[in-house]
Amino acid sequence: MGVYIKRAFLLVILLQIGLQTRADFYYFLHHKEKTAYRINSVNWNLEKLQSEGKWVVLNRIKLDSATRTSLPVNIEINQIPFEDPNIVYFSANCTNQFYRFDLKSMIFNRMDKTFYRGDNCHAYHFFRKGVLHSVGGYGFWRTNNHIIYFDEKSKEWEAYSSSGTPPAGVYGGFVAYLPEKDELISFMNYSHDVNVNNGAFFRDKAIYRYSFKVNKWSKLGSVYSKVFLDLFNKTSPSPHHGNYFTGKYFIMSAIPFSGFHEYYGIDARTLEIFNFKDDTNKLIKFNIYLDESTANEILRNKELILNIRPNQSENVVYVDGQLENIDALFLSAKSVGFIYEEIWYQSERFTWVLCFLIISLIVGWVLKKGKSLFFKRFKYANELKFSGNLVNKSTIFLLKRLVDTYATGGIDVDETNSILGLTTLAHDSQRYKRSAIVKEANVKLALLTNCHDTIQRQDSDLDRRQKRYMINSLAINAVKDFLKP
Repeated sequence: MGVYIKRAFLLVILLQIGLQTRADFYYFLHHKEKTAYRINSVNWNLEKLQSEGKWVVLNRIKLDSATRTSLPVNIEINQIPFEDPNIVYFSANCTNQFYRFDLKSMIFNRMDKTFYRGDNCHAYHFFRKGVLHSVGGYGFWRTNNHIIYFDEKSKEWEAYSSSGTPPAGVYGGFVAYLPEKDELISFMNYSHDVNVNNGAFFRDKAIYRYSFKVNKWSKLGSVYSKVFLDLFNKTSPSPHHGNYFTGKYFIMSAIPFSGFHEYYGIDARTLEIFNFKDDTNKLIKFNIYLDESTANEILRNKELILNIRPNQSENVVYVDGQLENIDALFLSAKSVGFIYEEIWYQSERFTWVLCFLIISLIVGWVLKKGKSLFFKRFKYANELKFSGNLVNKSTIFLLKRLVDTYATGGIDVDETNSILGLTTLAHDSQRYKRSAIVKEANVKLALLTNCHDTIQRQDSDLDRRQKRYMINSLAINAVKDFLKP
């Protein structure tokens, strides 16, 4: 009999150990009370942290057997910020399962009927117009860019169909929902697919925006800020934890400088970077992100962060709590620029200036050298389009008169001026205008006659001081053909 009792006792101990493999406590920070609570997942009691550092049992939590057995083992359970202070939501990482705890009724129940999926590890969860949403995540050896929401009727997750230019993955970077704009903002994401580029992780520096109003992704630019990129490379934030968003700022920890703690905040709406230096060392024992080297519990709810630290001198009977309003810390922070500030030689403005300078140099060279290949080509194109309509009536009349007088040596200057309508002009003006008209006519007739000086200006045989105009003997036949009716 004693042997059976021992075996039964051993079985109870083993079962108890099995239960302990599940997380003992689900912590959450009450935003209105600014107080820490925890749910004991072994005896299902609600406990509250008192000011003196003790956890006090408040009430027994009610839950059905289906909820109890659905809780995944050894899975990270996180609080999802929600506006109603009496309702607390928890998400089970990688599973798409989420739970609701009512502080008034003390009921803890599972909300979804989702089958385990595993492709949304460390996804970003947020409420939009009272509906739980999730974006991105990692699983099955690849990142994803899916935007999904929980359908209250079917108790399942549904996806948005979108257009535009989405990021390859939304994971390990910065992502936030901006309710006043009804938009998502995201940048510096990791993308990864085991079948692409030998499974290498790619850091996408582009800045993306998703509009719920039109269901469209758009690319706003890229991250260029040297301050931000240097900080990002030095701190090497874990892609599995993402980056904390207070509702206003993305928070990054800087490597301590001269013994002081520094934090950087990126305003999600303006993408301006701010630097906060803890000159008073009030945050010397404070952590924003979980650190495996410490035993701290870090609870976050919007802009509030609470550190719960075991008091080693009291054998962990008491704990020390430190609550900070992160947004308040950055009220006096120093601006260090914007994440999209470009390196001057990579900026679009520099590209335009460089193009303008190159074009100006080319135009200057063309003007200096005279005729360029472009102008020659343009002139040749006009010659190909030659027709009688391009020669004005006075020029055609001149050509007819020159053909008639070809045998007698052409016509004198006075008759030429009369035909061209230049007799009322001054002598110098007559000469300038007459010469211009003859040159223009010769250019137009060159393709027709294959002669560059169809109308010639020669000395008179009777008086070499007098000039006469006549048709070039090489072009006379072509001109006669042109003038035929």
